[in-house]
Amino acid sequence: MSDLGGAVAGRKCLERYAQRLKIEGRHVEHLVEAVHGLFRAGEKEDPNLLGHGLELLAQHLGATQTCLVMTDGPTLDTRWWYPEAPDQIPPAPVVPFCLWLLEHPERVLAVQDTATNPHVGGKLPAGFPHGAVLGCALRQGSGVRALLFASFSEPRALLRTDTALIEAVGLLLSRFMEVEDLKQGILRLEDALAITQAVMEDSSIRDPETDLPNLRYLEVWEKAMLSSEHRPTSLVVAECQVPLRRDRNPARIRKASAGVRAGDLLLRLGSDRFMVVFQHTPHSIAHVLLLRLRTQLGAAAMGATLWIPGPEGLGLGSCRERLDAALAESRGMETPSLVWRLPEFEVPPVKVSTRRRPGPTAPTHPASKPWIPPILRQL
Repeated sequence: MSDLGGAVAGRKCLERYAQRLKIEGRHVEHLVEAVHGLFRAGEKEDPNLLGHGLELLAQHLGATQTCLVMTDGPTLDTRWWYPEAPDQIPPAPVVPFCLWLLEHPERVLAVQDTATNPHVGGKLPAGFPHGAVLGCALRQGSGVRALLFASFSEPRALLRTDTALIEAVGLLLSRFMEVEDLKQGILRLEDALAITQAVMEDSSIRDPETDLPNLRYLEVWEKAMLSSEHRPTSLVVAECQVPLRRDRNPARIRKASAGVRAGDLLLRLGSDRFMVVFQHTPHSIAHVLLLRLRTQLGAAAMGATLWIPGPEGLGLGSCRERLDAALAESRGMETPSLVWRLPEFEVPPVKVSTRRRPGPTAPTHPASKPWIPPILRQL
């Protein structure tokens, strides 16, 4: 957002707002000062544009609270807000206001008195703490990416400078999020290129003795898988210990690997450690396949668990403790067998953040997964 083209376009937009405004109470210079502050916040020395945008909007409007409600997930989700106290629960989205903006994304929501004129259909929550509300939609293409709200403790007259300011801030934040989407697309492309480069450098990703993918391949594959828009909800991961003897065991390993289905992995992690990763195989079927594989490997000690990346994109390390415990238990048996150590919960039905309560259902959007701003605390 700090490049010259974006700054010029933003200033031209601001000039259009200023030309059609009259001086009504608070001076238009407040609008100019606020938007110029946002331009400075977008520079590399101070990149926290979303946080500064909400803070400056609250300061220049005199609002008690500003918030950004995301609409591109499974629920309406308040992702950013100001002011924010440590460990504060996010403000719940106000459903009537959100639905009105989603139905009229080209308009500004201006409620001067929520007690007598809510302006939108539906009832407000009991004990609604705000007397007046301003809101606008952050549009991208033909859809709505997020909703921006400014709330006031008491009813008040909302001037055209107020609506112009929230529109200008909404435009800047929308453009900023578009740029972040492009950055995420570039990062995914880099991951794909890393996989391609690793495949071309075949000697670096394969074990020379067994011709299996090695730990280097697992690291590159894991990074690409976690950055994918279509990563599995859960994976079955197993590790076994097979001491290799040069006379026959390498051939046995290669024969066993031929039975692993496309999309699944059998890797050599160390001198006698092997790992199996099932990407799209249910737990019950994976159990049968692991029993067969273990038989092919000479009744080796084997431990297994579920790897659940979740919405946060947790890596293999998130299930490492369970996997090590299962393998250690199998090794400690008089006759080693397949041992499972499952998490306390299995696959969550939907991707909903555990930090906040699910909100009302948002309208569906195209399958592409856009950038979602991370949750940061105010310092």
